[in-house]
Amino acid sequence: MAVVLQGRIRFIVGTAVLGLLAAAPPLAVAQAPAWPAKPVTVVVAFPPGGMTDIVSRALAKELSERLKQPFIIENRPGVAGQVGTEYVAKQHADGYTLLVGATGYVIAPAMKKVGYDPLKSLVPVAVLAKAPNLIVVNPSVPAKTIPEFLNWAKAQPSVPFGTAGAAGSTHLGGEWLRKLTGYHFTHVPYKGAAPATNDAVAGQIPMAVQDSMSVSAFISSGRLRPIANMAAERSKLFPELPTLQESGFKGFDVYTWLGLYAPAGTPAPVLAQLNREINQVMNAPEMVERLRLQYSEPLGVMDLAQTRSFVAAEVDKWKRVVAETGVSAEE
Repeated sequence: MAVVLQGRIRFIVGTAVLGLLAAAPPLAVAQAPAWPAKPVTVVVAFPPGGMTDIVSRALAKELSERLKQPFIIENRPGVAGQVGTEYVAKQHADGYTLLVGATGYVIAPAMKKVGYDPLKSLVPVAVLAKAPNLIVVNPSVPAKTIPEFLNWAKAQPSVPFGTAGAAGSTHLGGEWLRKLTGYHFTHVPYKGAAPATNDAVAGQIPMAVQDSMSVSAFISSGRLRPIANMAAERSKLFPELPTLQESGFKGFDVYTWLGLYAPAGTPAPVLAQLNREINQVMNAPEMVERLRLQYSEPLGVMDLAQTRSFVAAEVDKWKRVVAETGVSAEE
């Protein structure tokens, strides 16, 4: 009799427990918090003041407002962007450390051993803006046209030219011109566009090869004189400035573009969200006008696949240029 009673008690208790569980609300399924759930660090691979820094800060401000989390700029300059790039390549792939780099991102691997693969170590997320590379000179240089400039350069024992650093598009542009002319252009690498531009303005070096955004204010004030556009076609930003192609340098096409990257392995939803938000920000009419006033422009809307294809094509392009010119990172 006792055994039967114990069995009935267990049955009643078990039924009550099941009833309580059935009546209780379902347990929440554990989910990762929506990105971004905390501040995002945007590493800029150049010092403050140049095109990369200016565009990055404008983008960070807009993303902070849209996504309700701070996007904090952290400048990590050095070696034409390689210091900042290699740093980000080693960070956690969680969407909270991003990189903005310039054209040197795809050039450097063709010139020297670097600590990243441009298509494997980081994911191309978006292309932000582009600007023509210009030859600018200190007003003391007695030349106002490409022929006058080349005649002057030919007569000089050495013509130092400053750039944002070795292995960037401005470096390659100057070295390509040296290769084609045979003149004594001597590369002077700086840790970013701003210090190189400042030395050209001060007359410490007679010329610089720079993206148009980094030198536009000095051109407007007359403290630097533009001589040539290195891009293949005349820019609507400088419609009166002739290209090197127009002066007989066929195939010469060098400009600066900026890209945003995330460490490989960053979650696909984060990459898609970033790409979507950045496309909207950089192609909005107010941002397009802001870029125009600073002598740069967006490249248009690209999804993640198109962005990767663009970067891959640039990797191949600069491999060819480096092979044809024989330029090394030490030059």
